[in-house]
Amino acid sequence: MISAITGAVIMSAVTVAMLIAVKVTDEALSNVGNYPLTDIELEILKNAGYLRDDQLKEFREYIEKFEYDE
Repeated sequence: MISAITGAVIMSAVTVAMLIAVKVTDEALSNVGNYPLTDIELEILKNAGYLRDDQLKEFREYIEKFEYDE
């Protein structure tokens, strides 16, 4: 009887741990790609002619609002 209760407690603890791990992973993946460009990346884009000064604000807003399809 005690071993059955101990087993149930262990299974419950493992289930909670797995749910927490899934939640943490999901939150981490939700934030992927939501970081602004670095100064080096912006300089590369400017030098390549793909990003003019008047486009910087619009480009940054686009990156911040971008959502990935799941």
